[in-house]
Amino acid sequence: MEKWKDMFAKRWLLFFTIATAVIFGIISPAFLQVANLLNILSSACIVGVMGVGLTCIFATGELDFSAGSQVSLASCLMAVMLGRTSLHSYAAALILTLVILGLVGLYNAFLHVKIGIPAFIATLGTSYLVKGIAKALTNSKTVNNLPQWPKAFTFMGQGYLFGIIPMPVVILVIVGALILFYTEYTRAGKYLYAVGSNPTACDYIGIDGKAQKVKGFVITAVLCGLAGVMQGSQMNAASPTLGENMFVPALTTVFLGATYGKIGVFNVPGTLVGAVLYALINQGLLMITSELWLKNYVQGGMLLFALVMVVVIRVKGSKK
Repeated sequence: MEKWKDMFAKRWLLFFTIATAVIFGIISPAFLQVANLLNILSSACIVGVMGVGLTCIFATGELDFSAGSQVSLASCLMAVMLGRTSLHSYAAALILTLVILGLVGLYNAFLHVKIGIPAFIATLGTSYLVKGIAKALTNSKTVNNLPQWPKAFTFMGQGYLFGIIPMPVVILVIVGALILFYTEYTRAGKYLYAVGSNPTACDYIGIDGKAQKVKGFVITAVLCGLAGVMQGSQMNAASPTLGENMFVPALTTVFLGATYGKIGVFNVPGTLVGAVLYALINQGLLMITSELWLKNYVQGGMLLFALVMVVVIRVKGSKK
């Protein structure tokens, strides 16, 4: 009995996600159709990739408030480079975009690690800077379906693997698997968690805590950049502000994920389950009601619930 209780305590988020899908399916039978479920997975992927990135910086004990702006910047960079410059290679534009986002991560790390500005203040300042760059690139307007864009522009967001599996799902699985392997099965990846749990002890045993935080900021920025590219591809457009709307959902999925598997610890599998749950609830609400205020209530409630759960779990863990 204790074994089952322990398993339920660790996997309750997955069971709740399945139950949520079943309930919405009973209310609206069309909800459980394969096409709709694939659409839900696709919509979960941008938040999921962004959440996996945030998991890395949260693992170090820090946070990044510029993540939403980074998503916007990446989508705008891809749109402008491929539509308004002489660069027409999608692969080159993608690599250059991710490199630039990596530099944004390094800038965040410089402000926090080198200068000593608290991460939430440093990244909040960076978010305005990045937002300004994105607006300058697009003249504060949404860039739509430029004729210069190659056909590959929409592949990452709207394409299918073997004509069946949406490409956003493929990308999320690959990103999730890579970061999971890195954080759980490599020594360098485990250092992220070591610094987040006890930075003082890391100093004594020779783990460079500052280097790990730099790594966390860069990984987060690059994955937020990838999420931005996926968002622009999915919408066939780029906006200097739309990515900011993704920050709270991504934050919610990360905190929900900390109640799954490794209880009280930010982890990749939990973040992925949280992203799917978030997408299920959003799509379910859209199918059963048109009241936008209800969606806001649910989004806020999920975030507060996740925060309270993580705090309670950690307090109980420290008492034990």
